[in-house]
Parts: sequence; C-alpha cells; structure tokens
Amino acid sequence: MLKGVFFPNKTNSYAWANVFFLIVLVAIGKIDAYAVLFGYFLETLIVGLFNIVKMYYCYKYNDKTSNITFSIIFFIIHYGGFVAIQSIFVFAIFALGGSSFIKEPFHILENFQIVIRLDGMPIIITMLFITQFVKFIFDFMRPKKYEKFKVNDIMFKPYLRIFIQQFTVIIGSFFIIFSSGSVLTAMLLILIRFIVDFFIVAINENSTVLNYIVDKLYDGKVDKSEIRKQLLLLTE
Repeated sequence: MLKGVFFPNKTNSYAWANVFFLIVLVAIGKIDAYAVLFGYFLETLIVGLFNIVKMYYCYKYNDKTSNITFSIIFFIIHYGGFVAIQSIFVFAIFALGGSSFIKEPFHILENFQIVIRLDGMPIIITMLFITQFVKFIFDFMRPKKYEKFKVNDIMFKPYLRIFIQQFTVIIGSFFIIFSSGSVLTAMLLILIRFIVDFFIVAINENSTVLNYIVDKLYDGKVDKSEIRKQLLLLTE
C-alpha cells in the first residue's frame, strides 16, 4: 500500500513538484521557516475558496433544490470563524514564545498583514494556490465529482483535512520557535506535510489505496460504495 502512497504517479505528481520546489527554495534561502509555517496556515483560506467553487458546481449539476446563496454565506461564516479561532491560537503561541513580529494574538488582521510580508511568502502562497488549483481540476472537475455529491456533502468536508493541517502547523510552531526559524525545522515541517498530503492524495477514485482501506473497513453492514463515497468526501 505504501508504494501506492509515495511512488510518483500522475495523481500525486503535483504534490511531488510542490515538495521539491519548496525544499529547493528553502535550501537556497528564498523562503524562510516562518514563511513555510504560515504559508501552510494561509493555505486554509485557499482550501476554503475552492470549497465554495465545489459547492457551486454540486448545486449546478446535482443539487438544484439547495439554496446555494444561503449555503455559501453560511459556509463563509462558520469556516471564517474556525479560521479566526485557529489564527488566534497560532498567533498566541508565537506571542508567548517571544516572537519579534507577533505581539498581540487578537490583532488578527494586523498579524496577517505582517505574515504576508515575510520573506518568500508571495512565492509559497503562489505555489500552494497552484497546487490546490491543479488538485481541483484533476481530483474534482475531471472525475466529475460534482455529479456525485450534494452541496451539504461538500460544505463541511474541508474540516478533517484542515484539522490535520492546523495540527501540523501548531506542532511546527513549537519547533520553529525553539529553533529560531532554522532551515532544518522548515525541512522537517515540509516532510511532515509531505507525509500527510500524500496519504490524502492517494485516496482517490479507483486507487489501490482506496480499495485497500474500503476492504479493511467493510464489515458487511454498510455497502462498500457508501464507504468509498465517505472516504472520498473526507479527502476533499
């Protein structure tokens, strides 16, 4: 199964490219450790943006009875609240750790303006946006997942992925604070994200990894097609 997760293929090629370029850019000093950490954190907003687009496509092709305007507004409110709370928590870690650039965790907008100006941040945000865009095209649009899922199916699905992502960021925060933003710590953070991302990417339609997990979870009570659908939703 691990070969199906990490071995380079068409499905995970964009993830491999992302990891490769990040490591190179960190190694040559174009991106510092803080930019890597907060870049991954800001990716939460990019994921939310693409999730809104997914919701709209599900409405357009498979769920015309939904109130898409209400659903999108509701998603923006609860997802935005989630991001705000997570932001305060991460900023608090840096403030308590004696950060030279984050002083007050509750000044969310001011702190984001500071984060955006970190060395290499425009590069990493561009890379992460391109990665999510490629994933959206090849993992959602081309397989026509919008014909399989309802608006409400998609609405709450970023949370598992984002929870894992934010947990990685929080753990990485402690390493970066104690190492004063070393290159080695940035590499470690990229490696952790590499492992998480590749497991998520590997769970796609008709993949050996998905089939393996479905077979392991199948107990005869729930149809395999439903297990498959829920696993695919969890990786959106």
